[in-house]
Formats: sequence, structure tokens, C-alpha cells
Amino acid sequence: MKHYLGFIFLILLTSCATNNIKTIEGKWQQDFLDYKSKVVEVPLSKSNAIMDVSKIKSKLTIEFDFQDGYEKDVTDSIVFNFPQLKFRKINLDKTSNYYDLNYDTTCDCLLGEMKSYSGNVLNIKLNRVSSVQ
Repeated sequence: MKHYLGFIFLILLTSCATNNIKTIEGKWQQDFLDYKSKVVEVPLSKSNAIMDVSKIKSKLTIEFDFQDGYEKDVTDSIVFNFPQLKFRKINLDKTSNYYDLNYDTTCDCLLGEMKSYSGNVLNIKLNRVSSVQ
């Protein structure tokens, strides 16, 4: 009997996890809020970056489109434990930025930090532009 209860609990747990992935799937506009720590003096600028989160064959993928005519920046090392999302964004020049975000239901946004290749740590917010239906 305990095995059946464990199996039912496992099914419930995995079904909830897939719904949570749908929560973050879609397009997100990146906004830089402020610096958490500043190693190199770089002015904050308005970002046109759109982060596209999708699921391909049950694997989460994330791409950044800066809408500048260049290739999209790709990511790896994606770890998603709802509501936390961590990943590494690989820039076109092969430097990397590290993201540590949390989904916030009150604003339907992702809040967190981005550690830049320069050593700066920025507080960022990603606002939902569109979602997967």
C-alpha cells in the first residue's frame, strides 16, 4: 500500500513540475534595475533584449535576442527548480553572464541578479511580453 501511495505522490509531483515550466515559457523583456556591486564603471542602459524561454523535447531552452541584427545569444547550465531559474548566457564574444532569477507571481515577472563577465552584479527584472498558450 505504501508503494502505491508513493507512486501516486510521484505522479502528482511530476505533473506539478510540468505546469511550473509552462509558467516561465514565453518571451521576457530584460530591464536593468541597479547595481548590486560595481567592479567596473559601466553606465546602465535601456536593454532591448528579449529572453525566449521554451521547452523542446522536455528540455528547457533559453535564447536572448538583442534585436541588433546579430545572432542570438545562447545559454547552457540551465537549472530550473520552481520558482528559481539559474543559467549561464554565452555572449557572442564567448564571455559569459550568470543569471540567478526567481519567478514572482505578484508581478508575473522574473526578479534576480546577473553577474556580468566584467565582475559587476546587476539587479534585474524580466517582464513577460508573451506566454505559451
